[in-house]
Parts: sequence; structure tokens; C-alpha cells
Amino acid sequence: MGLSRRRILVAAAAVPVLFAVDRGIRAAGDGIRAAAASVRPPAVGTSASRCAMCGAPDHSMLNPGCPAARMLG
Repeated sequence: MGLSRRRILVAAAAVPVLFAVDRGIRAAGDGIRAAAASVRPPAVGTSASRCAMCGAPDHSMLNPGCPAARMLG
């Protein structure tokens, strides 16, 4: 398995192909991220105005009257 002219030429020809494949993979990743952001539902309220356990707007997460708190503990 010596180094031959043919192997050097194949390696030199493969470099631009690898760069093109890398660019395509990065573009696909950017497209997937953009699609995920457009599909994700918008936020409703803030963590101060909604319960993180059940999503109800009438109490906070630390409220012992939360129905989800009863299920967990």
C-alpha cells in the first residue's frame, strides 16, 4: 500500500466533493431548524402567570391546590 500518483489524484479530487457535501449538510440543518421554529406553537403567558405543572393560568406551580401536584405526590 504505497503512495502512488493515482492515490494522490483521487485524494485531491475528493476534497472539493467533501466540502460540497459538508455545505449541503449544513444547509439542510439550517432548513430543519427554520422549519422547526415555524411549526412550534407560540408561547402563551409567562412562567410567572401560568402553572408549569398543569398550565392553568389561575395559580402558580408551588400552589398546593394544583391538580398536577396531587398526582405527583
